[in-house]
This record gives sequence, structure tokens and C-alpha cells, in this order.
Amino acid sequence: MTSDAATPDHARDAGPLITVVIPLHDRGRYIAETLQGVLAQGFRRLEVIVVDDASTDDGPEVVQGFLSDPRLTLVLRTHGGVAAARNAGAALAADSSEYLLFMDDDDVAAPDLLESLLAALQAHPEACGAFARAEFIDSDGGPVHPGAFRDQMIGRERLGLADGATSGPYRGLDQVFLATPVVPMGTLLVRRAAFEATGGFDPTFVVGQDWEFTIRLVRQAPLVLVDRALVAYRRHSGNASANRVRDIQTARRVWATAYHSPDNSREDAALLASVWRRHQRRTAVRKVAQGRAMLRQRHVVSGLGRIADGMAHRLLRRPPRIWRRPVPGSSRPATQTTIAIRRGPLGARSDRPRDIRETASDTGS
Repeated sequence: MTSDAATPDHARDAGPLITVVIPLHDRGRYIAETLQGVLAQGFRRLEVIVVDDASTDDGPEVVQGFLSDPRLTLVLRTHGGVAAARNAGAALAADSSEYLLFMDDDDVAAPDLLESLLAALQAHPEACGAFARAEFIDSDGGPVHPGAFRDQMIGRERLGLADGATSGPYRGLDQVFLATPVVPMGTLLVRRAAFEATGGFDPTFVVGQDWEFTIRLVRQAPLVLVDRALVAYRRHSGNASANRVRDIQTARRVWATAYHSPDNSREDAALLASVWRRHQRRTAVRKVAQGRAMLRQRHVVSGLGRIADGMAHRLLRRPPRIWRRPVPGSSRPATQTTIAIRRGPLGARSDRPRDIRETASDTGS
């Protein structure tokens, strides 16, 4: 483990090893609990960069109340969305930082989150990131359906396994293509070099930017799983994924963007084609069977519609390229501006931004 107890005194003074980036937008009610969880980590060589994305509530003022902690930085920016805010925070990471974690502004980390993820990465040097499970909490921080979120994420992984993905300790391209197992993003610790090689998050995704990023990430190397619930994921009316229609459109865009990406190697392209065809065949069989059951129950219109839907899946040999278009309502300002950077006395460090996506661009085109 890389806790204070296991770290030599001279190494503790070498600067942050992990940078936690927290994009903030109108979550003044929750950000204090999020910061408390991160700053209370057993692992001490960390810095926390909160990037305020033009909040209209008291969130930035709440964060300023924590600036007596020298590990904390507050960045005030014009509105650009969560992806741009994450990229901006990563670009300000200290030179000594080797790992990045992107915590949401309403999640709560277990005290050993960073320590556990770092230990997994150190034990698996061939992985580019390590992720853990999460559990639901409500708007007041109380537990909601214990075990339900973990089961949901395992179900997402099984979707990939059912379509021919490999099992074992790693999660590669085949297991994140159809549905990412990494939710929320605060469960994922990624090697900084791997993050920078991806170019960062795509600001043209209002939701799903974490999933699309994860697909690009695992083209470099797989992820390793820490199969424990180490983050509390808050469920409330403000969750970004509450729009069902937009979620479907976003999923289609992620599939098409990944499938038709020029960054796919020949092996990547063959793997994605195989997973896609298996998934479509299996979906077709399931929907046709449902339609026939409806017909037996004399629901003729619904039954025929479901059968037609199933046959369409069988004919859809690849995601249409047109699905790569940005989802309506996802446009962001072409550029975002940093207004101010506020921090406690962290000591010597560099504020030179890295070359991470600062402008909105459609990587799917």
C-alpha cells in the first residue's frame, strides 16, 4: 500500500502523486460532503482540484471554506460542461502527479478508495487504470437498495461477456464497448500518461462522455477491477442521466463513434465487429420471441411491431455512421475561459497546463 505509513518521509514531501479533479456545477448542497470524503483519504500524497463550471449557487463559496487545506485548489471557469471542466483540472495537475481520478461533485469516497485503486494498479503494471464498484445513496446520504448498483454494473459487464468478451481480472475494449462498467467516473484511477494519450474527455458529449472516454482509454491497455463498493453514488432529480431519450441517442453515438474510429487497429475493428454482430443477433432473437408471445396473447399490433424491431436488429450489421452526430441539445461554447485560480499554500508546483482538449470538437466525425 502507498499510505503515509508505508511511504518514506522524503517521498511524502515529493509532491502529489494522485490528482483528484472534481467538476462543480450547482451542487452547493453536496460538495462539502464530497470534499470531506476525498480529503480524508488514507493516502496522503494527493491534490484536489475543484473546477467550478459557472455555478449559480453557493458551491464555490462552500469550496472556499476548505481552502485552508493546502492540497485543495479552486478553479473558476465560464460554462463549458463537465468534460471541459475535467480536462481543465487535469491540465493543472502538479508535475509530480502520476495518476488522475475524476470525482463527481455529489459522490462520496470511502476512506481507502485511492489506496485500494493505487495498490491494484501497482500490482497490475500492464493495466492503464483501476476501478471499483459503487453503491446508491439518496439526496440526504442514506443508503438506497444496498447491492443494487453493484448488481447493475455487473449486469453491464455480463452484456459484454454474453457477446464473446473475455473474463478474468481485466476489462478491455470488448467489455466496455456495449455498456461501460465504470460508473461513476470517481471509481476509476487512471495513469496520467494514458489519460493524456487519449486527448481527454470529449466536450461534445453532455452525458456519456465518461463511457466514450473509457473506450478510447482501453485501446491502450485494459482496466483492472477492485470488486468492492468504494464510492457512494447519489441518486436525485439532478442526475445527468435522467433523460431516457437522450440516453438512447447518446448510446448510439458512443457505439458509432467507437466502431468507426480511425484509431481502431485491425484487431480492434475485428473485435468490435464480432461483439456488435453477436449482440444484434441475440437482441433479435429476444425481441422476436417477445413479439410471438404478444401475438399468442392477441396483442397483434404490439407483437408485430416487436417482431419487426427484432428483424431490424438482425439486419443492422454495424452502427450507422450518421449516429456519430452530436445529440440535439449537446452544443457547448467553442472555448471556455479560466477566470481565477484560488488555493492554499501548496508549495512549489507548476501551473503550466497540459495539451488536453480545451475546445469543443467532435471526435466522432
